[in-house]
Amino acid sequence: MSDAEETVEETSVPIDQDETRSMWPFLVAAGVIAAVILGIVIATLVSPVEKNVTDSDRLSVAAGNFIKSRSDTGKNDPALACKGFDENDNPLKLAIAAGGQIGFDKLTDAKVDGATATAEVTVTADGTQSTSTWHFTRENSRWLVCNS
Repeated sequence: MSDAEETVEETSVPIDQDETRSMWPFLVAAGVIAAVILGIVIATLVSPVEKNVTDSDRLSVAAGNFIKSRSDTGKNDPALACKGFDENDNPLKLAIAAGGQIGFDKLTDAKVDGATATAEVTVTADGTQSTSTWHFTRENSRWLVCNS
């Protein structure tokens, strides 16, 4: 027989199966995972998402809803303005006079003082941007647009 034709004898390797394996690594990993999940659940209950919204965000929503209500013909929602709101002193009067659709661009420089706030609101009407100071009042956890 030549070297290429030689067959290699298979040798068996003995496997030691007398060693007992422990469940501790699995149990520790399961415990860590359970602790992380419990921590996430507790954090969610203690600090819900709606409490992570800033006053500036809430003012932006109030201004956006007010603008949408006033720019859609026939959908003027008085519930978005504070009691005694004077439509003749509306912060959108210049934009309404320009005609067309009024768009909310941004709200900046929000200053909250208890249940009242002011902010610079930028709107676009008929292709022209304008910025003015808006006044807000908080009633029943909602911000409403006011004249002053």
